[in-house]
Amino acid sequence: MGLVNAPVLGINLKKNTNSNSAGYGKYYPEVARQKTLTTRGFAEHMISHGSKYGLEDIVAILRMFSTCLPELLSMGIGVKFDGLGCFLPYAQSKKGITKAQMAGITPQEIIKAIHIRFLPDSTKLDNLAGPKFADRCSMEMQNVIVVERRKDAQTGKVVEVLRTEIPINTFLSENYTGTTGSNTNNGGGDNNGNNGGGDNNGGGGGGEEGADQN
Repeated sequence: MGLVNAPVLGINLKKNTNSNSAGYGKYYPEVARQKTLTTRGFAEHMISHGSKYGLEDIVAILRMFSTCLPELLSMGIGVKFDGLGCFLPYAQSKKGITKAQMAGITPQEIIKAIHIRFLPDSTKLDNLAGPKFADRCSMEMQNVIVVERRKDAQTGKVVEVLRTEIPINTFLSENYTGTTGSNTNNGGGDNNGNNGGGDNNGGGGGGEEGADQN
């Protein structure tokens, strides 16, 4: 079933290891993200709240949504869902041009990409923006994230090779030796993003000071 198992939003702490950052050496919060639901998993979760519609009906509607929304956005039409927010298209430019360069210019020459932006609902009754949404979350502190990074011999870039989650109480224990915890990423790269419903413990940024810790 596509149900959300945890009734709370887990918060982990991750150390800023960027020596050029003002927050170097400090720990910043990140969300302990769980698995990403598929379309069917989300439909099952909707049914768990009570619905007169069957699973296949809801799945069919959600699949139409995933087709129709990009279609409308590709025509410059934003879509607002009451209580959730608004999806809007916006352009990322390659370069700016002068008035003298405008004649004969094509979109392909100046547009690098068209992105989809989501703006959460910010009305008083349905505020899903930032601090207000945090007030709706039941949060608890969970783990300290210990990350091991190494320089890739081929690319020369520093990559994440091991990510360990250690319960905060264990981490704070005087007997902690740095050997206890659960490894969540042994793949040699960043563990950010998830397609298809697998586990994802990548977490988010940790505030303005913590955002540049990688």
